[in-house]
Amino acid sequence: MKPFFYIFTIFPLKFAFLLWDYAFKAIPLYALSFLPLFKITKKNLSIAFPELAEHELDLLAQESYKETLKSFYETLYTWSRSSKTIIHETKKINNRFLFNNPEHESGLIIFALHNRSIDFMLRWISSQRSHTSLYKKIKLKPVDNFVKKLRQEGNCKMVETGIGGVKTILNSLENNQMTCMASDQVPARGLGVYAKFFNHECYSFALAPNLARKSKKPILLAYLSYDRNLGHVMNFKKPSKEIYSEFGVQVMNDEMESVIRQSPAEYSWEYKKFRRLLSVPQDIYKD
Repeated sequence: MKPFFYIFTIFPLKFAFLLWDYAFKAIPLYALSFLPLFKITKKNLSIAFPELAEHELDLLAQESYKETLKSFYETLYTWSRSSKTIIHETKKINNRFLFNNPEHESGLIIFALHNRSIDFMLRWISSQRSHTSLYKKIKLKPVDNFVKKLRQEGNCKMVETGIGGVKTILNSLENNQMTCMASDQVPARGLGVYAKFFNHECYSFALAPNLARKSKKPILLAYLSYDRNLGHVMNFKKPSKEIYSEFGVQVMNDEMESVIRQSPAEYSWEYKKFRRLLSVPQDIYKD
């Protein structure tokens, strides 16, 4: 499948992004407004930034949708290139000393958010250190097999979300290994708790802070960003010590929210983040 993905990402990343920028200048806003993912993006942004005027919300949603398409291109690019290429494309690592801290050799938990391409970020992390991490199946089996095999490069191990997967990750931490997980999507029932996200009720993935509290292992936030003048940037951030407390999930959400607010358009808002609410039983994404 690698040649297939390569054909669709034949242009270098920077040039492809420039093409997307020019293309979106020619696309009228009303044309985007009919697209389901654009509608979800705008709905999420209206919840997260209620202070924005309608025209400001439209512009941010348009910019975010463009960045989502760039992120998809990044993912296909990652699937069709070597780890060396991804390392080369990563032009800067902020707070690398946190990731390389010798104290983390006794085990490390990394929680991440969907800022740009998760696969790009994971490929860089996997090139530096092996880990046992959660994996969500892709519906198309050939693509699923390909992506899972790719993510298991460098002696990494992928486990599915569920009780068995959680036990495997906990065992890996006890054996001084590292684990990575995206922590900003709505989890399966029983794997989350309700906490605030952008001051709104949100069913939130509790695994990372729960593992930190139970194992006492170090925990870091990791995310990918893009600098127009430089290129892709890997970022690491040490969360508040309160993440080890009973309020750990809220601390995790606050840390992710802080990152998103720095560049809202880079975050993947096309996901139904607020779809499982206690206060509003109906689907808020339905027209």
